[in-house]
Amino acid sequence: MKEKKIPFRRKSPLRKVILRRTSKRQEALNRKISAIKRDLSQRCCICGREAVDPAHLLPRSTYPEYYAEKWNIVPMCREHHRLYDNNLEFRQQQIQLFNIVLEHDECAAHRYFRI
Repeated sequence: MKEKKIPFRRKSPLRKVILRRTSKRQEALNRKISAIKRDLSQRCCICGREAVDPAHLLPRSTYPEYYAEKWNIVPMCREHHRLYDNNLEFRQQQIQLFNIVLEHDECAAHRYFRI
């Protein structure tokens, strides 16, 4: 009796994902950010529409020390979040957001908003 060859199968896209263990420090930061996000308004701080994105006023990549600060996270609608992150002219028009950052770090406010 001949053995049947089983055809080679590619790995399933639903294969098991191995999650990395997070450090105690990162776990604490994640809990702090979750609490901040829960307390955020449901309205965009710029236009008042439904906010779907919590946005960092100062990005983590440039200002990691402010990543989990309550003042640095504000609610934004998707459109304004995209504009805020990618369009310097739009960001410079957001004086109320500039003033929030200015209260906490004058140098970072001027550097990031370029005002």
